[in-house]
Amino acid sequence: MLHDLTSDLPAFRPVRFGAGLNVAVARRPRDHEGDDRDPAGTTGLVRLLDFLLGGDVRVGHPLRRAELAGARFALTLDLSGRPATITRGAADPATVRIDDETMRLQRLRAHLGRALFGLTGEGNEPSFRSVVPYYLRDVAAGGYASPVETHRGQRATDAQPALAHLFALDVDLVAKMREVGETDRQLRALRRAAKESIMGMTLGRLGDLDARIRALRAQRAELAADLAAFRLAGRYDRHRDRADALSRRIREINDHLAVTERRIRDIETAIADDAGDLPDHAYLRQVYEQAGAVLPDLVTRRFEEVRAFHRSVVANRRRYLESQHDRLRREREREHAELDRLDRERAEVMRLLDADGALAAYTELHRRLAHLDGRLAELAERRAVVARWSEAGRHVRHRSGEIERQIGDDLHDRRDRVAAVSRRYASYARRLYGARRTADLTIEAGRSGYRFLPSIGGNATPDGRAMALFCFDLCLAVTARRSGHGPDFLVHENHLFDHVDARRTALALELAADVGDREGLQYVVTLDSGRLDEALAHSPGLRHHVCAEMAGREGGLFGIRY
Repeated sequence: MLHDLTSDLPAFRPVRFGAGLNVAVARRPRDHEGDDRDPAGTTGLVRLLDFLLGGDVRVGHPLRRAELAGARFALTLDLSGRPATITRGAADPATVRIDDETMRLQRLRAHLGRALFGLTGEGNEPSFRSVVPYYLRDVAAGGYASPVETHRGQRATDAQPALAHLFALDVDLVAKMREVGETDRQLRALRRAAKESIMGMTLGRLGDLDARIRALRAQRAELAADLAAFRLAGRYDRHRDRADALSRRIREINDHLAVTERRIRDIETAIADDAGDLPDHAYLRQVYEQAGAVLPDLVTRRFEEVRAFHRSVVANRRRYLESQHDRLRREREREHAELDRLDRERAEVMRLLDADGALAAYTELHRRLAHLDGRLAELAERRAVVARWSEAGRHVRHRSGEIERQIGDDLHDRRDRVAAVSRRYASYARRLYGARRTADLTIEAGRSGYRFLPSIGGNATPDGRAMALFCFDLCLAVTARRSGHGPDFLVHENHLFDHVDARRTALALELAADVGDREGLQYVVTLDSGRLDEALAHSPGLRHHVCAEMAGREGGLFGIRY
């Protein structure tokens, strides 16, 4: 239950909520009637409640105005069976305080999710912020356009988790259907892309690709047969085979030459780096002489023997490297000579082939064959992609149908509860229209999960659509509260009643008051003073509590004119 809404703004109009039906009265100046700037603050009240329940401050939000930038606001409500006060300011919206404890915004949302909606944050449960908009609809976001949507452009799959939780249905089935739906959406996007040109190429359809592949394979078979016949043309065949053999031998020699050149460079580097002289050991004699000692002749002889041995080793290594270097150079010269000879011979063979026209024909056949092979490879790859998409599409359709059947079975198992929800909705609609308009809330299995279809007489009129949403929200709030999946309050803006006559408005307020008393539900609505007076004229005994009075000339809820 909501208790108080306050602020440190000097002229802020405190809101004191009571049990049952609460009316926040907006007293608009006559010259501001129909003004979209909300001078009395009716929309601001709903957005402020949403802000204190963890909402974001998006573009167009009243708290983004400079006049309210430094203000702090507080909401006292029941959490986990006891009153608690949430305090939050526009200057630092990421930091919130509950009573005396300061916390970050994400922690507040988790806490409110548990306390108000029974959300544990585990499994496939909806997020806290996805269920709140069903209790605080935002007219600027299109929250009153459809009963099952809370903002414009909301996909059915995105609304499913919140609705399934609030109506105590299977959120795991919804998660499975969402996963399938997301895969299906991606496949549809890929199929649309496949119809568009990608770098001058379209992927095409499977049947068309198969037909093109068959046609190209037939062309390739004919071309391969022509090439095989060309190979049997005696003299041309011998010349071509000789040219191929010469080309292979030339490639082999070139490969071997590359290795030989590398080995020659390595040997030349080794020869250049090889120091053949021993270090001069005469410095040792100088050291001994300076120290007053005489170097023994035996040691000197040992130095000379080592030095002579080292010179012998270096000389032998150098002779070996030079011999290898000479051998490789001779080998390189022979291979270069052979390359020259082979090049001349191949040029002569190619001249003979070209003179007879065989080379041009042979080259053209190979070019066409290579082109066909490339086209076939491209088409085969495209076909594989399209085939994978088609198989994935069949799997998605099969999986979607399977989950849809599971949802149908789940609804059958819950048929008594679902029937009770439908009767509840219909009873609310009868309070507003009597028996002359058929009313029903159908819950059935659909491609996106559970389908919720609230209707009153086909919803053909603006007032019918508005009251269908009113009854849906009231039914949802009661159902969620009974199952422990929702709070004990529901808030609507006066925009809901824009196209509803005074008598029907009075009936709706009476219904909200009766349901609130019976279910322990607090219903809060913002109304223009004129609309409230008209409703009271039709229902003088309406049980209601005026929780706030907001005068547009005095700056409305915030006490600031802007």
